[in-house]
Amino acid sequence: MMASLDETYEQMTSFNRALEGFSDVLAASLVDLTSFHNEAMAAWDVDQSSQRYNASWEELSEALRLWSEQDAPVYREFIADKLMILQEYMEAGR
Repeated sequence: MMASLDETYEQMTSFNRALEGFSDVLAASLVDLTSFHNEAMAAWDVDQSSQRYNASWEELSEALRLWSEQDAPVYREFIADKLMILQEYMEAGR
């Protein structure tokens, strides 16, 4: 059974809010994690373990940064555009 356009709009709106919340929490977490990482590295002697940890951190932080700065805004804009189009279509039909 297909959802009505009203249901689709509500589901997209709910998803958009959830995506915004997720992105905001992720961005804040990256700030906190970066601070903790810097503190840990300052207290840690440079050895193989710290180098492996730092390499893992660099990979993770880059992925989180890319999501926060590039991917999330693109997805949010895409969904906002689709919501606007759907709303205009629904209002034109009323």
